[in-house]
Amino acid sequence: MKKSSRFLFPVDLQTFAEGGEESNGGQGNPSGEQPPNNVQAFTLDAVQKWFNDDAEAKKWFQSQKDAHFTKGLETWQKNNMSKLIDEEIAKRYPPETEEQKQLRELKQQFEQEKQARVRQELKNKALAIATEKSLPTGLVDFFVGADEDTTLSNLGTLEQAFNAAVQAFVEAKFKQGGRQPHDSGSQTPDSLQKQLEDAAERARRTGRDEDMAAYSALKLQMMQSQQK
Repeated sequence: MKKSSRFLFPVDLQTFAEGGEESNGGQGNPSGEQPPNNVQAFTLDAVQKWFNDDAEAKKWFQSQKDAHFTKGLETWQKNNMSKLIDEEIAKRYPPETEEQKQLRELKQQFEQEKQARVRQELKNKALAIATEKSLPTGLVDFFVGADEDTTLSNLGTLEQAFNAAVQAFVEAKFKQGGRQPHDSGSQTPDSLQKQLEDAAERARRTGRDEDMAAYSALKLQMMQSQQK
């Protein structure tokens, strides 16, 4: 048989629920008089029955439990969450050992040196092509790609743009002088090539506008002779 827990003093549950004031300064029943009939013994069973049967009491008690749980959870998170996150990060991404760090740095250095070596090789090849085609070598750095195919494609784009600019420049110069470009029919390809090489060398050496114009004119003549 279940034995009810019982306190040593009687309590008026109605007064307890309504928040009534105690009499006699909380001294219980010093006169020794018997409590009236409406006073019930304050037992654990009575309190449990009150919470189970009274909807308002049950609602209030649940709100107190929720508030206590929420506050406890917030306190736990404040005191422990940062530590747990740090531990999980350390577990997933453990710190490098000195040996691992040195190995990683060596790999990075090797990759950087390899990329620099490949780029220098591509640049040298691009410079050779640009020199052969009399393209401005100062622009080569901007046309070096990630690999040889990309670099050659970029140089092809440079060549087309440069030739178009040369033709436009030469035509504009001759129009300013009121004459047309010379007919190259009387000159052989070899002689034009020699003149073009000399003009290109002179233009690179001096950088003067007139030398660049002379080179451009010869370049245009060479293009026209190749089209015939």
